[in-house]
Amino acid sequence: MELKWLDDYLALIETGSFSAAAEKRHVSQPAFSRRIQHLEEWLGVELIDRTHKPLRFTPLATQHESSFRGLVNQVYEFRSTLKSDANSSPGLVISAQHSLAAAHLPAFLQKLRTLHPEQRFRIRSENRDEGVALLLRGQADILLVYESNTSVTGIPAQLATPCALGDDVLVLVASPKLCMSKDFSRPDHPLPLLCFPPESFFGQTVRTHVLPELMQSRLVAVQYVSEFSLGLREMALIHQGAAWLPRSLIAQDLKRKTLQELPTIGREVPLTIMAYFANHGSQPLQQLFAKFSAAQAKV
Repeated sequence: MELKWLDDYLALIETGSFSAAAEKRHVSQPAFSRRIQHLEEWLGVELIDRTHKPLRFTPLATQHESSFRGLVNQVYEFRSTLKSDANSSPGLVISAQHSLAAAHLPAFLQKLRTLHPEQRFRIRSENRDEGVALLLRGQADILLVYESNTSVTGIPAQLATPCALGDDVLVLVASPKLCMSKDFSRPDHPLPLLCFPPESFFGQTVRTHVLPELMQSRLVAVQYVSEFSLGLREMALIHQGAAWLPRSLIAQDLKRKTLQELPTIGREVPLTIMAYFANHGSQPLQQLFAKFSAAQAKV
């Protein structure tokens, strides 16, 4: 089978006649007709109802018209991807913890591109444990994660160089509508809570630092569990419960007052934003880290 036969067939669909399609494809009409026949022979089915004038496609051909178009597009897209990959460097891989990918990665990436405009990057958004594993396996060049004073990544210094980027904080928030409901503030009424899984970084952090204290003063009722901060944020916005979320992630929600902090119900948890640069000897990565370190020293 030749790709040009599929291109011929699409031209025939678009023009509705053999003569117009042959002209569009810059071949004689007999040659064009033979190529359509070759395609039918290769497929083992008839695409053209030759007992009818003017041109009519068989029901089977009409049924699968979109599949023909999709197949041709897929082939050309695949060729384009291969050419692009062959003509460019693979780029440095940045693995970012999900919440940081949404709130901090864009600014971090912009800074890296300012320091090294020619460098290409590929982004992977992962949970923290998988991001650390990618760095340790050599499948990521830079790791962006949260750490707390009781939970650091423990990445060996010989494998990666840490760099503190700034601070953040987990804050307990809920929608104003939920806060105004008659039972929300009652100590004898369960507090609807939106939670991270206990095995996740945020889940462990909340359970270590603030949840035991809250449960001493309030009953809690877990309404929803997700490892994605954005998922918990969306549930909080539609009044489903209170959640501890990174303040940077919900800064605009707090500003617009679609979410409000609840400091009297649950304390906040300090976090540090860390970047780890792999020490695997890649020259582009070494150059980038040297420029980044120099820029950080000036801040």
